[in-house]
Amino acid sequence: MAMSETLIAEVKHRAQRERERHEYPEDFPLLPPVPAARYSDPEFAALEQEAVFGRSWLFVAHADQVRQPGDYVLVEHLALPLIVVRGQDGVVRAHVNTCKHRGAALLTEPSGSTGRRMTCPYHSWVYDLEGRLVGYPDAANFREMDPACVDLTSVRCESWGPMIFVNLDPDAAPLSEYLGQVGEDLSEMADLDGRLHLAGITIRDVPVNWKLPVDANIETYHVNTVHRNTASKVLDQTTTGIQLLRNGHSRMLIALREGMPLTGKQPFPPVFEGLGDLPESGTFSYHVFPNLSIVFVGHGFLFLITNWPKPDGTSSYHVHWCSSLSSETEEGKKANDLFMGFNQDVLFEDLAVLPGMQTSIDSGALQVVNLNYQERRIYHVHEAIDHTIGVERIPEDLRVPPVLGPFVEG
Repeated sequence: MAMSETLIAEVKHRAQRERERHEYPEDFPLLPPVPAARYSDPEFAALEQEAVFGRSWLFVAHADQVRQPGDYVLVEHLALPLIVVRGQDGVVRAHVNTCKHRGAALLTEPSGSTGRRMTCPYHSWVYDLEGRLVGYPDAANFREMDPACVDLTSVRCESWGPMIFVNLDPDAAPLSEYLGQVGEDLSEMADLDGRLHLAGITIRDVPVNWKLPVDANIETYHVNTVHRNTASKVLDQTTTGIQLLRNGHSRMLIALREGMPLTGKQPFPPVFEGLGDLPESGTFSYHVFPNLSIVFVGHGFLFLITNWPKPDGTSSYHVHWCSSLSSETEEGKKANDLFMGFNQDVLFEDLAVLPGMQTSIDSGALQVVNLNYQERRIYHVHEAIDHTIGVERIPEDLRVPPVLGPFVEG
């Protein structure tokens, strides 16, 4: 089911109501200070890697990256190195990129086609696209082997339309259950494979903790300062309407300045009919815990931002740019390049500010992070992190008190 007309109207109403608000909401709690060490402590980072990134559904690829059988992409920013590959049966699967003989990586190029088989470059053990061992040299030198010991290790992999997710937890609930209200609002996504095209991918290393770019994506308090010469000319920061959703997710609309159209003539055919006019009402977005932002810009364009922790405490920032027009046409390429260029500049303005924040945290100059009402999505993510890890496993001085429960919707 798509968003109801009532919900669409409510989302827009909340954004406009924010413009009229001049005091802190009486019924909303003061957000407790967030310990800054949550952005630097290596033991806390290890807990996040194990529990948050080890048990959550994570967006890792667009279907256009693995369109044909044998097409694959490597996922190298999780605890396990993964191959996401489309099988001969058309199903996309995720296997650990480890040969079960001596552990060599089966594939080393970031993406490509492996044909009908995956062959280990060390001793030529051969696997099919479903992960089964189908051949190896000098079989007489081996006793009969248990397939459970020699077939590739696979991990949970599910598609939501063109979006491919993995989960390292074999006991995780299905992706549809995890998405919850986001999946209900964007139910049309399930039918968009082949219609929501991948226009491009941007990857950039950022010398900060993974949460800092995520924070920048889910609050607008910085718009008038950081984006004063770009997004702020179009968007009215005071109209930031937010709804906190279950499982650490959220939705947000920051409306256009009065009398300001989002763009000129748009060549994009609409993709999400069920969102009404929300995509052209401003910047409409969802956050999917822990690290995915789905951002709509007009009816035919959206981008998917993920930020990934790296072992050295820094992070890797990925943007999948998606469009209802294929870049294979001249019209589509021109329009897609225009949208990608402008929005990439805006995103990189955020990234330019963040290293100084990380320096303040690492040096101890910043002990706590003080969040305001418009930044409550950030606190919502912190609460979800603690819930996912288990509060009892987190040192007391690094915990965040849960205060947002009564304000979670959907």
